[in-house]
Amino acid sequence: MQRYLGFTLFCLTVLCVQVVMAQNSAPSSHLVFDDNFAGDILINEVRVPKSGEALYTYYEALGWRGTGAGYAGIQSHPKAHNFIFSIWDHRQHTAPISAVFRGPETEAVGLGGEGTGLKSWNFELGWSTDVWYTLVARNWPVGEHTHFGFWVRAGDTKKWTHLVTMDVAVAGAHFQGGTDAFIEDWSSSGTHARTTHLRGGWKRSTDGSWFPFGKGRYSVNAWDLVEGKRSYNYRTRWNGGTARDETGEFYFMTSGGKKTVSATENPSTHAIARNQSEPDFETIRITEAHAARDAERVTVRWKVSDVTTPQFAYRIELHDNRAGAGEPLLAESRTRAEVRESQLDIAALGLPATKEIYAHLQLTDLFDRSSATVVVPVFSAP
Repeated sequence: MQRYLGFTLFCLTVLCVQVVMAQNSAPSSHLVFDDNFAGDILINEVRVPKSGEALYTYYEALGWRGTGAGYAGIQSHPKAHNFIFSIWDHRQHTAPISAVFRGPETEAVGLGGEGTGLKSWNFELGWSTDVWYTLVARNWPVGEHTHFGFWVRAGDTKKWTHLVTMDVAVAGAHFQGGTDAFIEDWSSSGTHARTTHLRGGWKRSTDGSWFPFGKGRYSVNAWDLVEGKRSYNYRTRWNGGTARDETGEFYFMTSGGKKTVSATENPSTHAIARNQSEPDFETIRITEAHAARDAERVTVRWKVSDVTTPQFAYRIELHDNRAGAGEPLLAESRTRAEVRESQLDIAALGLPATKEIYAHLQLTDLFDRSSATVVVPVFSAP
């Protein structure tokens, strides 16, 4: 009997500890922007101030609905500071989601604990506190499928990185609004305050027009704040709104911590005036290009500046004159963000080995703007 009572008391103690732990998460908070239409490009900038970093926190900057619903953001993970881009399975998908391109050190793994789908993360690129990062997602049709790509620009180095492209087996998938950003404590560590800053959000509509995020609806998951739920012990430790520093105006959300005090309502709406008509990143620039030929093919290779907008597509025309006058001998246009080399089959043209050929290369950037055309003579391979 004594052993039974001891065991019962032990179980009750464990249960009580688990209940207390379950109530110690910082409140999950959302900022949903006013882009309530379908689009093919999403942009948002995110920053974590040094005072707002807390381990086990996900700082989402882009979240969307639709048949290719997903999210993107940064994490303070025990392993490292990482970037995440994920898409959920949908009943209309005709095949599993796959990563058709993974940048260096980007991993792709199945989602778990939140539904099924595909998650990509990169622990090597890294992010730093007090630095703004621009996150860009784009979707585009590929046959009866839709591809979704993810790019990041670091505010300190200005460098762009293409992290992943996923193939979603459904036609016509778009970003359905409004775009959601959130802050989440996934390990009952509410004693630590975590803060996210957001600014510069854009969506491009499917008609090609740009829309700057003008306001956002801030809210805290109220169902988590009641007794017995995950954030009860920190039910008043949340705040959100707008603020300003030397970099300009931005939205903020703070969750958890012993000193956080709410200065707004749950929910509440906050706005930042925008007067831009479209994003103003520096347009893609080709830094180097070479071309060589043998009897059967012309090989063109190129490099792109990593501080100008990333490549999305390319077009190569082969001409028999430097000016590019007249119809090209051969042309190739492809939507391939990661490609930096192309081989064009010239065997059927029957060109003499001494025939002068010039390759005209033009790139299209992530926002469908064109680079200057680079013309390179095609030399015969040794």
